[in-house]
Amino acid sequence: MTKREVYLGAKGEERGIRPPTPATLKKYGMVALDWLELMDEQGWKCPVCLKRVGVTWNIDHAHVPRWKHLPPVERLRFVRGILCAWCNHRRVNSSMSAAEAQRIADYFKAYETRRNDGTQTEG
Repeated sequence: MTKREVYLGAKGEERGIRPPTPATLKKYGMVALDWLELMDEQGWKCPVCLKRVGVTWNIDHAHVPRWKHLPPVERLRFVRGILCAWCNHRRVNSSMSAAEAQRIADYFKAYETRRNDGTQTEG
C-alpha cells in the first residue's frame, strides 16, 4: 500500500467510509486508491445530495455500448464519480448528458425565480 492510499484510507475510516471490495472495483477498472481519491475530491460526500454518512456508496458510470467487453483501463474512463445509492438510482439518469442536466437545473432555477419574485401564480 502506498503512503497516499494509507493516508486516504485513514481519512475514509475517520468518516466510516471504506472502498468497495476488490471485485467491485475491478468491475469498473479501479483500485482502492482510485476510489479513495474520487471520494476525497468529492469532499467525502455525495456530490448530488451532499450526504456524508449513513449511506451506501455506488460507483456511477456512463452506460456505454459493450461495457462488459471493455478492458479495465477503458472502463475507468467512464467512471463519473461516487454517489449515494439513492442519487445513483433515483436522481442521476445513467444516460443523462451534462447539457440535459444543465437544462433541468435551468428549469428549476427559472421556477424558483418566478416563485421568489411573486410572478408565479397560485393554482
